[in-house]
Amino acid sequence: MKTIHKLIALLCGGMLLLSCDSSRYVVEKNPARHNPVDEIAWLKEQKKSLSQTECRITLYEKAGELYYAIYMPTPGAFDKNITTVYDSQGEICLKYGGLMPPARRKAVEQFFEGATDKGVIWECRLREANQSQPQR
Repeated sequence: MKTIHKLIALLCGGMLLLSCDSSRYVVEKNPARHNPVDEIAWLKEQKKSLSQTECRITLYEKAGELYYAIYMPTPGAFDKNITTVYDSQGEICLKYGGLMPPARRKAVEQFFEGATDKGVIWECRLREANQSQPQR
């Protein structure tokens, strides 16, 4: 009889664990395979902390060089949103966000002038509460 109680308790505990989400966030990668975020050492390090907050990494190409822009929004406070642009070696090229003084705005414009947006390659966002339910 005790064995049956233990078995039932074990099954209930297992079902409870499986029904809980392991993270409040969901990560999407494009491309799913051979993504730079999984293959470049400094981006892998960034990914560890970024996978616990809303953010996205966009790939840019300018003058034959690759750049990675990490955008981190601040919910309810657009003036605190931060974008940091890194070169392919992981060095910060540009950091900006929110209400910028004219000199910073000009630097941002100059960087993006002639830069080609290759798209979002990695995004972490809050898991929707009803994500497991089918959409109508």
